[in-house]
Amino acid sequence: MPKRSSGLLLGLAILLFGAWLRLDQFMIQVVTDDEWHALNQLAAGRTPAGIALSFGFADYSIPLTLLYWIEAGVFGLSELAMRWPMMAAGLLLPALFPLWAWRHCGGRTALLFALLLAVSPLLVNYSRIARPYGLTLLLGYLAHHAFWRYWEGGEGRWRHGAAYGVCAALSAWLHLTSLPFVAAPLLLAGADAVRERRRDGGGGLARLLRLGVPTALAMAALLLPPLLGDPAALLGKSGGDRPTLDTLLGVWYLWLGTPSGPAVLLCLALAVLGWPRLWRAGPLPRSALAGVALTLLLLLLAGPAWVHEPLTFGRYLLPAMILLLLALAAGAAALAESLERHGWGRAALAVLLLPAALLLLDTPLRENLRRPNGNTAHSVFQVDFRSDRPGVKANMARWIPLSPWWESLRYLPAGSVLIAAAPYSNFSPRWDAPRWERLGRQRVIPGFLTGLCVAGRQGELPQDPRFAMRNAVHLGDRRELAARKVGRVVFQKPYRLDLGGGPRIQGADTAHCLEVLRARLGPASYEDAWVAVFDIEARR
Repeated sequence: MPKRSSGLLLGLAILLFGAWLRLDQFMIQVVTDDEWHALNQLAAGRTPAGIALSFGFADYSIPLTLLYWIEAGVFGLSELAMRWPMMAAGLLLPALFPLWAWRHCGGRTALLFALLLAVSPLLVNYSRIARPYGLTLLLGYLAHHAFWRYWEGGEGRWRHGAAYGVCAALSAWLHLTSLPFVAAPLLLAGADAVRERRRDGGGGLARLLRLGVPTALAMAALLLPPLLGDPAALLGKSGGDRPTLDTLLGVWYLWLGTPSGPAVLLCLALAVLGWPRLWRAGPLPRSALAGVALTLLLLLLAGPAWVHEPLTFGRYLLPAMILLLLALAAGAAALAESLERHGWGRAALAVLLLPAALLLLDTPLRENLRRPNGNTAHSVFQVDFRSDRPGVKANMARWIPLSPWWESLRYLPAGSVLIAAAPYSNFSPRWDAPRWERLGRQRVIPGFLTGLCVAGRQGELPQDPRFAMRNAVHLGDRRELAARKVGRVVFQKPYRLDLGGGPRIQGADTAHCLEVLRARLGPASYEDAWVAVFDIEARR
């Protein structure tokens, strides 16, 4: 076991590394995909009451959307204002969870666990996007920890009980599928209390009810209004999908954060070796496993949309990933200790380093770190880590035509020109900015056409003081273009797109905007069959 001082220094270095992965280029990230669910509510003028009384057909997090409504009215909603709660959770999680592991599983396990948490692609990604998954993960485990501290009794019992109630209720309100996970310790303790009621005179049941009833009432106060106010919003997302064999295979690659099959098999073997040590470490791992099982049962019964996708399935069961990484760390530590007892000290060190080395060797985060990269929330970086799958990137290369102009930018210094591209699609598989940024080495942000040539578009925000996005620009506002220091405006011309169900012309609704841009910005400095480029930097 490492000495406390050296272990703390190593732990601090790991935390700093994990913070760097999360914060790298954080301020330049474009809002995309499901992050728009909450934005659409605000853009549509929904009131706080309307937000609180429905889960929405496109699932938005009620408390986060209410927070955004407040921020929009006070100082204007920006990308940072949307994402800071998840970033805070993402920075806290690798710091707090290994503290529990150090106390219950030993220093080696805790340090390796901290490293695995720090470099986990899912945890890094969910720290950086305006969706509640990373936040509910932190709150869910804090709820389990607080409950068992309450159940053990002693000084501060009611403080821990209150912490459980707050964390559990807020987690369920942030994302309804976390409800079974946070309810699991109550159910396990309740089963124990029923078995022991004759021996303790029902004292355990009374203690459970004193916490369980207020927690249930708090949850009911938060969850019943949207459940009763708009039941169709929840029912419309249920019953249509189930996980498949491919789902159950692909999720391990996502949770471990690797495209390598051998790495997955080795890590799973070490996790199996380490699980008995976790089982003996106290009630928290057991209640977390029960929570994962209850959540899985809910998914199988409800059949939420897109749950056949490994990414969707994996984020609903994100607490299982924490158990997997902790078991992996415990297994590696147990094997290393066994080797040391037999005089194989160097091999023991290799075993400790091997899991993290394997996962870092081919980590999907490498693409995130490419500079500039303002689109790390895009689906090309998130959907499926398996190397034998064509994925979103290959499909987009097949669907979306590419102008040679983008590669001509490589002769400019990297990151020297900010490009606003239109028309923007908030459905990321139709927004080719990751490829444009990779080829041209220049940052690309959405150029909104709203207010220039259309009254409004899906996936664009109106010009309104409530919205203060830093990584998008309204092309009809010269002052905004100058304030963002946009150097080029690129208009992607309409193209034929066949996604099944017959071909369609992508961008047909905004084809007329090209002439409006010509009238506003002057002749294009470059034009081909696919794009028209306006060099507004040269005309200032």
